Amino acid sequence: MNKPEIFSFVTEENIKLNVNLHRAKNNRKNITILYFHGGGLLYGVRDDLPEIYINNFLNAGYDFLALDYPLAPESKLDMILKSAFEMLFFYLKNLDKVFKLKNNKYVLFGRSAGAYLSFMMCDMLIKNQALMPMAIISLYGYARLDEVQFNTPNKYYNKLASVPDESIEKIISDSPVTYGPMNLRFSLYIKARQEGTWIKHLCGKEDPTKYSLDDEKLKAFPPTILVAATLDPDVPYRMTKTLRKLIPNSHLITIYREAHDFDRDVNDESGRLTYEEIIKWLEDKI
Repeated sequence: MNKPEIFSFVTEENIKLNVNLHRAKNNRKNITILYFHGGGLLYGVRDDLPEIYINNFLNAGYDFLALDYPLAPESKLDMILKSAFEMLFFYLKNLDKVFKLKNNKYVLFGRSAGAYLSFMMCDMLIKNQALMPMAIISLYGYARLDEVQFNTPNKYYNKLASVPDESIEKIISDSPVTYGPMNLRFSLYIKARQEGTWIKHLCGKEDPTKYSLDDEKLKAFPPTILVAATLDPDVPYRMTKTLRKLIPNSHLITIYREAHDFDRDVNDESGRLTYEEIIKWLEDKI
């Protein structure tokens, strides 16, 4: 994988966001994959996608841009969405002058919470009559936060050791956080899922329905490829099946096992096969 070029952007609220740009060297399509990492919006880093998968996109001719966004609970969801959209809009407005890219064609790609951000960005693009993505790639994503399973204690995470309050107090910062490695902040997510307070960390006192996409909005979305496992302990598989029914021209890849981010293990063949199918689907759709 080529070494990424790093660009920085400062939001209206003075939050610095970085992006990593990997340029395709051969068979260039002049189409950019814009990637949002996962982590429940509580943790995660923009460079979390394994190198082998980034290379899949680069070798197929796509440029790959991985973006920061502010994390909760230091930043509430309104701020996360606003900042991510500002960053996206900055990219679209400056792709030739700043990023030296020749074409404004792009695809939104997210894993888990990153897929949620991709869906929300698509809705905001529609509202602002901005340039739409050619397609969306969603790995174990979701488009609603008002699901019962997201707002009640999670059985899977309650099998793990309880996370003490004191350790959480040490994690939360007094200023916005945009880069949250798993080894430093994952316990924040575990505790939130154990107690059923995950969505409250994101929305505060706001109704999570405000941050959920209804059926009609999803019907206006571009071609979308969805990937999810049947026994995902984090995001119920039925949510992906619903997205499959509502988004026109969508395609579902099903992984038959108990797993969430199954592609984290690069030695797992299902990860390799999934990315191969995604690349093939992109070739057919855009």
